[in-house]
This record gives sequence, structure tokens and C-alpha cells, in this order.
Amino acid sequence: MISISESRSQQSPSPGTTNVPTVETLTREHLEDFYEVILYNDDHSAMEHVIKCLMQVFGHSAELAGKIMLEAHMRGRAIAEVEAESQARLHRDQLQSFGLSASIAKI
Repeated sequence: MISISESRSQQSPSPGTTNVPTVETLTREHLEDFYEVILYNDDHSAMEHVIKCLMQVFGHSAELAGKIMLEAHMRGRAIAEVEAESQARLHRDQLQSFGLSASIAKI
């Protein structure tokens, strides 16, 4: 939530001018936290299956899904997406429902 207050000065505004509201604070507590959806390498999922799942769950292109899959394959894990917590939880659950190993981590 953004708190707005009027600009105030000790003196009255000049004739023909008005006080303009200014943004005073943007409190962090009202911003939704972001999470990484992490895909892990496993020894049983075919590469084509992983690519198809990433395309279906996130709407990634085949090229991007392939890059994420290769990173997980080579490094053991890859960040598949960064998004709001509710979406991250849903997408992690969807990946897991396809037999993939995934988790989320707050950033």
C-alpha cells in the first residue's frame, strides 16, 4: 500500500497554486514476496518430458525450456521461473505432479 500525504509548508500556498499529494512511503509489508521455482536434475525423467512440462506449466518456449532443462542436467538444478509466492507454489506442485523434482525458495 502506498501512503499519500499532502505536501505542506509553513506558509500558505501562493494564489493559483495547490498542494500536490506526494508519495511518502512504500511499505515492504504490502509487497508480495517473490520466489524462485527450482527444477532439479533426476535420473529418471527424459529430457523431452522435462521440456514439455516446462512449456506446459510456465508457457516457456521450447528454446527456453531446453536451456532450463540443460542447466538442471549439467549443474544439478536450474531456476525455472521467478514469481509471486502463490504462483510459485502452484507451479512447483504442477512440476511435481509430472514426476519432476522441484522446490521453491524465497528471494
